[in-house]
Amino acid sequence: MPGGLGMRALRNTILILVVRVISRVIALIAVIIIGNYLDPTRFGEMQTAVTYVGLVGTLTDMGFSALYVREGARHTDQLSRYWNNVASLKVLGAAVGLPLLFAALYFAGLRSLLWPSFAILVLSGYQLLLRNSLYALQRLTFEIIEIIPETLIVLALVVVGAHINADTGFFLWAYAISYGFACVYFATVLIVMGVLRPGVRLEPRLLWSWVRIAVPLGITFIITTVYFKVDVPILQRFRGNTEVGYYTFAYKPFESLLFIPFALRSVVFPVLSVYHRRSPERVLPVAEKFFKALVILGWPITVGVFLLAPQFNSLLELYPQSEPALQILALAIVFMFADNTFAATLNAIDKQNVFALVAMVGLVINVGVNLIVIPRYGYLGASWAVVVTEAALVIVGWFVLRAQLGTIRLVSTSWKALLAGLVMGAFIYVANPHQSRALLFVVVVASALIYAAALLLLRVADTEEMSLIRNALRLRR
Repeated sequence: MPGGLGMRALRNTILILVVRVISRVIALIAVIIIGNYLDPTRFGEMQTAVTYVGLVGTLTDMGFSALYVREGARHTDQLSRYWNNVASLKVLGAAVGLPLLFAALYFAGLRSLLWPSFAILVLSGYQLLLRNSLYALQRLTFEIIEIIPETLIVLALVVVGAHINADTGFFLWAYAISYGFACVYFATVLIVMGVLRPGVRLEPRLLWSWVRIAVPLGITFIITTVYFKVDVPILQRFRGNTEVGYYTFAYKPFESLLFIPFALRSVVFPVLSVYHRRSPERVLPVAEKFFKALVILGWPITVGVFLLAPQFNSLLELYPQSEPALQILALAIVFMFADNTFAATLNAIDKQNVFALVAMVGLVINVGVNLIVIPRYGYLGASWAVVVTEAALVIVGWFVLRAQLGTIRLVSTSWKALLAGLVMGAFIYVANPHQSRALLFVVVVASALIYAAALLLLRVADTEEMSLIRNALRLRR
């Protein structure tokens, strides 16, 4: 492995996952406070604004942030130059994004949320670019230090907002402030490290050479963002903000779990990009191990959330109407974990054009299914559309990657994990923790231990994988 890159990536992944678990719990608490403070209609308005911020941000970025981390990982000595060019380009993106965001919020009847939404658009874009610099360098200690404080800022501001009876815009400003904190922190760290020398820089020759690569990446991210978020505008159009509130409140716990594949993907993507250039024979084996890890992590969550949806809905104090949506969305978790394999691998091996087609298939399926089911079934139909889309993307992604690189063995890499999850599910079904929250906690912990024991008994991890894990944890036999 070039320069111990694989071991460093695995160690970074473990550390990132630990702190992300803590930060996501804090973030979920903040969302629950907001959701219970705001009624479903106002919460739906807030989430609609956030959705449009994501859509406009993807449109104005046009794939340059993803290209930056890939090229920066390959040419770390050019990182400051690349950052200044992309950061300068983002100023133009913000100028384009403001009227687009205004138009979207105007037609949604949410003009009062324009300025906090715009602040989120700009600051989230820059904090992601700064954060990606550390991913390109595989120097993630500084990000690990920052994750929890950033989330605590949001929680503190949310508590204040609920105490002073703040309006919806206040809570959007809370997120904007947290992104601003992240920008200041990461910029300071990178400057002190000597990695960045910030300045305005637009090199037409460099940027034009990137356009050919960035545009397919940008189109891909626009497509994927649209199929992730298009359900909210469609739901608002046909059913109104109240059902948007029911749906997005159920979606938040589900969305909180997605930090796991996204965190792994952020670490693995630059590794695969480097392997593609330096050790191409390693790309497919690493991609297969990535798929295996995602299934191992995603499947027990799918089983657990599906079986315990009523208890989790009560524990998290979601709206009563959100419970069936949460149970349906649980079925999509393992697919949403797994399809990150194909996104990361195809983009890492310079097949962004091909992945754009995969993403387009997902968009067509998702929009089509949503337009069929939402008018009749509302937010529950939107939940089923997520399941159908994610399952389809795994199938399409597997066939496309097979044609471009090689075959990931789906059955042999995942059947043991699936069996272990079913064993865990049988325990949950028999235990049936309806009596108290304390019993729910006991059942969840016991289920995790049963799943882990089943994985060990079935020898899910091979010798090489166990060696990697031990070394990453600095354990010895």
